[in-house]
Amino acid sequence: MNRVQHSQTMLPFLWGAVFFIGSFVSASILPVDYDNQISTATPAPQVATREELLVAQAEWELSAHADTFDDGMGANTTCARCKSPKNWDPSQDLAAQKALDCGSCKRISGAPRPELESGVPVTQHEWQNIQCNICHIPTGDSFYTDIAFWDQSSRTYIPVQDTNELCAKCHESQHGFEVVEEQSASLAHNSWECTRCHGPHGKSSACTDCHDPTIGPGAVEHGRHPSVDCTACHDAGGLSIWQERVPDSKFFGKYITRRFAHTLTSWPSHNLSKDVSCVKCHHPKDYNSPVLVEEIGCHICHPDGAVLFWCINFPRDLSLDPEYPEFYIPQ
Repeated sequence: MNRVQHSQTMLPFLWGAVFFIGSFVSASILPVDYDNQISTATPAPQVATREELLVAQAEWELSAHADTFDDGMGANTTCARCKSPKNWDPSQDLAAQKALDCGSCKRISGAPRPELESGVPVTQHEWQNIQCNICHIPTGDSFYTDIAFWDQSSRTYIPVQDTNELCAKCHESQHGFEVVEEQSASLAHNSWECTRCHGPHGKSSACTDCHDPTIGPGAVEHGRHPSVDCTACHDAGGLSIWQERVPDSKFFGKYITRRFAHTLTSWPSHNLSKDVSCVKCHHPKDYNSPVLVEEIGCHICHPDGAVLFWCINFPRDLSLDPEYPEFYIPQ
């Protein structure tokens, strides 16, 4: 076959290839209907409007985050790590070590607590509390609505996956404040985000925001315990219970769970269950432990007299049953 014959033979193939390529190119440059196209681009970050800022500011001003000042035994820059991150000085290692050492507070009972040496205190005037710029990145005269955490040691914002990770930057096992650990172990509200109960900008919350204590199977017992915090009965973490006697406490007069966090303090448990045990308050544990609630006569729970069945909350015949020696009641 000569060159001319070969060229003539290849022409149909070449024209087919040109037509195919041309069709592909023309299809790729057809106008796109962007209104009906699903965008795969990363959405632009949202900026809080003036109205949103005003609402958040009003909520924040009433929250504990707006007033976190702590004198910190003369070294409150260590407390500032969580209570005022912009005031935290990561370089004060010795003060930080002493702040985490329980022995630093040891003193004669009744004497004022000692001040930590080497710490450079932050005055209340300089104290910045926990402001918007700890959880939100500033932009112009506003903030991005996405959350992040300001890390004072690196002086950068650290991305977080959700509000639980953000809250855990401070509300985990620092000095006994084991909120995240309790929540993770809880039978109730397990895997919930913190902001499902607590306002994202610090608005206070209560169990009764969702649970009406006057209805349901527990309504009668709830009515009998008006001075008892919900968590005292529904704690599933084994915390001890006391009656708050400090007049300045928001739990004053309440029977409530407590935890050691620098000192024994009223602590609404986050490890909760529907199950309750009356013996936690209404029965002595041994010879030396006083009953928390002294008025435990049968008539307290049974004002109309005897009932047909033995009370399910107390093991029967305690003084004779070796299975319950810790519940023995001296006669």
